[in-house]
Amino acid sequence: MSFSNQIVRTNYHTHMYLCRHASGTVEDYVLEAIKNNFDSLGMSDHAPWNELIDRSVRMKMSDYPIYLRELNKVCKKYSDKINIYKGLEIEYFNGKNDYYKNLLEELDYLVLGQHYIEIGSQLVSTYRIYTIKELTIYKDTIIKAIDSGYFKFIAHPDLFLFSQKELSEEVLGIAEEIIVAAKKKNVPLEINANGVRRGKIMVHGEERYRYPRLEFWQLVKKHNAPCIISSDAHKPEYLYDEAVLETVEFARHLSLTVEEELSFD
Repeated sequence: MSFSNQIVRTNYHTHMYLCRHASGTVEDYVLEAIKNNFDSLGMSDHAPWNELIDRSVRMKMSDYPIYLRELNKVCKKYSDKINIYKGLEIEYFNGKNDYYKNLLEELDYLVLGQHYIEIGSQLVSTYRIYTIKELTIYKDTIIKAIDSGYFKFIAHPDLFLFSQKELSEEVLGIAEEIIVAAKKKNVPLEINANGVRRGKIMVHGEERYRYPRLEFWQLVKKHNAPCIISSDAHKPEYLYDEAVLETVEFARHLSLTVEEELSFD
């Protein structure tokens, strides 16, 4: 992809009011995408999980039919103006293959957004993993998810480094295993504009994003693994904002191989 005259014209990581931490209906996002001359829009609100009902802000199981109705309505209404794809952002947990298969019977795609990892019988937030053991569990989980074939791309794959102030060679090696696995299966890694939207922090006198994490994406460049830029929009106006443009600049600076759009054939 050449960024010389690139205008972002797709987004496949998009949230709406049912997840209870975003605003806007599906139609609001479609109209915003049309206004910005998008070719494609994928809606991928947070999937309902009974296991996470008390831990995470997301749609309830009873909300899912509402979500599908909104999606089907806009697909019928605006299909002559924009390509609309029906999806969910969802975690990978062991023993849940039937759930993923059933969702894909009604949807166009799933996005892997691993916000929790399983440690024994406990679920631990990806934002709060610190040890090599925990980081390795995250890595093993992501690789299993990639190998499952259920997921179109990996949202914020570097989020597991959120609480890592410095990255040792061992931690970088764990990150590299994820990148190599994604490249092997040709599953794009997402450069997430919401991390840019959250701003920078000061570490040892230097400013950096918590994510996208520069060291991770330098390894992505080393392996020439496929990437995709997503807004991770939680408001319609975030579909194409300054954070998205800054994320494009981040990718351009590293000369990353960015997919302009996904294939749904």
